[in-house]
Amino acid sequence: MVRRKRRSIADVSRYTGTSSRPPSFGGESEDDAITSATTFLLISLSVFIALSFAAVNFGTKNIETNLEERSLQTLEDAGFHDVDVKATGATVVLSGSITTEQSEDDAFIAVAALTGVRAVEGKLWPIFSGELEEIVITGDAIEIVWDGESAIVIGNVATQDRRTLVHETLIDTFPSLDLERLTILEGLEEEPGWLGSTMGLLKSISPLLPSGRLIVDPNGRLLVVSGEVEDKDLRNELNSRVTQTADEIGFAANPAIRLLEVGPSQEEIEELQVNLDVLIEGKVVEFEIKSYELTEKGEELLDGILDALKQAPEVRVKISGHTDDRGSDVENQQLSEDRANAVLDYLIANGESRERFEVIGYGESQPKESNSTEEGRARNRRIEFTALEGTS
Repeated sequence: MVRRKRRSIADVSRYTGTSSRPPSFGGESEDDAITSATTFLLISLSVFIALSFAAVNFGTKNIETNLEERSLQTLEDAGFHDVDVKATGATVVLSGSITTEQSEDDAFIAVAALTGVRAVEGKLWPIFSGELEEIVITGDAIEIVWDGESAIVIGNVATQDRRTLVHETLIDTFPSLDLERLTILEGLEEEPGWLGSTMGLLKSISPLLPSGRLIVDPNGRLLVVSGEVEDKDLRNELNSRVTQTADEIGFAANPAIRLLEVGPSQEEIEELQVNLDVLIEGKVVEFEIKSYELTEKGEELLDGILDALKQAPEVRVKISGHTDDRGSDVENQQLSEDRANAVLDYLIANGESRERFEVIGYGESQPKESNSTEEGRARNRRIEFTALEGTS
């Protein structure tokens, strides 16, 4: 982490005098002197304005970064884990998604309450978080389940023309198309546009969503699309398309496309562990004596740890605190926990997510060396980092 030294702006002296020599053809005239002074003042003023602008701009960026970090942490603490934040000046823009059990207003209110926030803008998409199997399909509802080039269509349509429309719209996208359970129901009202719109939606999103489920229920005026993708931006784009189509046909939308939880590979886990071990080999995360306050040297080592963590953002990590045997068991246990949590707080303050870490204090129970020597005790007072399997 780069530390910048403070610099002061040198005072600029001003021209205040005039020449006491009588005018001559070879000397500087009084007008020339005034012109030179004016030019110097203008140049000095320009430099001052430029430096002031740079300072203000730098300060604004710091303020925006601080707002973004505090907003993200507030949202995380409130259970909003898929909301992105962008600050412009004192205005915070929210994007991303919430579950159907959460309120968009709650997210906006939480951020608006933060010191320094003037306005909160943006849009959050509700993502269905229940069991889709609970939806009962009756009457003229249609369900389509697809996987790769195969699709099954279930439901009722009013006429053979409607059934043919479904076939002609989807057959190119799904060569293995099963319409056996798409039946013609006499007396069913004609579909006023919603059938073609939802078939068109499916045709457009299926290349981006290889498998999924679509339910369109005119009785409940509801459009549901579910599935899983690995990329958050793609998830948001697909859910946005579902919502837009539902708006066009006058239905409520339940865009239930979720992020697929893909854990890190074993290779990524092992590589991070090697990098962490190399960074702390022969070193310790240093604290003030009998304290859990990090020293400057301790923070410098953690800056290196941060760089390694950013190379493997999907890998979870355990932070373990250890002490030597001086002091009571209770005191050492508490100190080990406090120091491990101090490390966690530093990592979070510098951009890491709390959910990524496990934190534990072992007190004096796991010495690496004998506590009979000062050198051994120094090695036992330590913080360890362990790369874990699984997702956060």
